[in-house]
Amino acid sequence: MVKLTVIYGEGRGKTSLSIGYGYLQEAEKKKVTVVQFLKTGNNCGECYFFKNYDNIRWFCFGREGFFTGENKKEYINIIEKGFQNLFESLKDNPTDLLLLDELGMALEFELVNFNKIKELFSFVNEEIIVTGRNVPLAVREKAHKIIKIEEKKHPYNQGITARKGIDF
Repeated sequence: MVKLTVIYGEGRGKTSLSIGYGYLQEAEKKKVTVVQFLKTGNNCGECYFFKNYDNIRWFCFGREGFFTGENKKEYINIIEKGFQNLFESLKDNPTDLLLLDELGMALEFELVNFNKIKELFSFVNEEIIVTGRNVPLAVREKAHKIIKIEEKKHPYNQGITARKGIDF
C-alpha cells in the first residue's frame, strides 16, 4: 500500500525534512523522484548534493523570480510541460518515493489540479510526500501521516539573511 505523507505549515524546514526521507530511501537503494514546484533548481543546495546519486531523479517546475498573479499563465505552462516529462519518466521507470515539494502552494495558486497529480500515484511503490506552506484540506484528509511545521523563532525574522548550506 502506498502511503501519503503531508508536511506543511508556516515554519521553515519542510523541504529539508522531506529531502531527509529521500536520503533514507536512497541509502536503501530505493528509487526516489523529487518534483519541486515554483523552484528552478538553480542555487539549490539539495539539488547539487543529490545530482550524483543514480537512484534520484530531480524535476523543477519553476522560473527565476517569485510567483505573482501576473505570471500565472507562464507558471501553468512550465508545470504542464514539466508534468509531461515527469509522467513519461515515471511511466517508463516507476519510483519508490515521490516527493512533491511545494505542491501545496501550486495547488493554492491553482497552477495545477490535484486530479492531474493523482495520475502519477499509480507509478509509486511506497510513499508520496507532499509539502507546502498550505496544503488543501482535501489532500490532508487523504494522508496517512501529517507533519505540521510551526516556527517559534528563526534568524531570518531577526534580519539575518539566509546562509548557503544552512538555509538553502
